[in-house]
Amino acid sequence: MEPCIWLIDDDAAIRDSLSLLLSTVGWQTRAFDNAQAFQKQAGNLCGLAGCMLLDIRMPGKTGLTLLDEWTHQGLTLPVIIMTGHGNIDLCRRAFKNGAFEFLTKPVDADLLFEVVGAAMVQQKTHQEEQQKLQPLQKKLSTLTAREKEMLGQMIQGYSSKEIARLCSLSPRTVEAHRASIFAKLEVNSLPRLMNMYGEIAKEAK
Repeated sequence: MEPCIWLIDDDAAIRDSLSLLLSTVGWQTRAFDNAQAFQKQAGNLCGLAGCMLLDIRMPGKTGLTLLDEWTHQGLTLPVIIMTGHGNIDLCRRAFKNGAFEFLTKPVDADLLFEVVGAAMVQQKTHQEEQQKLQPLQKKLSTLTAREKEMLGQMIQGYSSKEIARLCSLSPRTVEAHRASIFAKLEVNSLPRLMNMYGEIAKEAK
């Protein structure tokens, strides 16, 4: 899906003015008057590209509640919260819920361009990093449950003897599993394995 700015605001005048403003610098905007309409068109939240402008005062659930729910559903878009009634407490809560930025209405055009630009760059960088990790994740998925357990122990610094004791296995069996892990992940040393797979293996646990 091509990157765009997902704009959710129940005020038609705001949607129209922001969409027009953002189009002047070449950004495509998809505007919605409620969260349900957005989710119906967006589909899988994990596959979206771009960023989101989300009004905090929405019919039904607030923007902060939606942000929290969508983040737990896999949304990785940077979300810029907008409100016409900004205060320190709202700002604090927005950032606590994972907002990329907090803007008060009427939104200053130059500030909007700056914030949206930064959000788009961040999301593009995140997507590129995820694409680089996909081949590694695919290789990790070939490991058996026992091999994944041992990989975690290896990354934590346990020796083969310690792993054998923890898993109630013979040292020879542990070495066989270790060789299989190295072969499946296409590495030839423990330092290289930790360098390539350390963080992603921790996240996969």
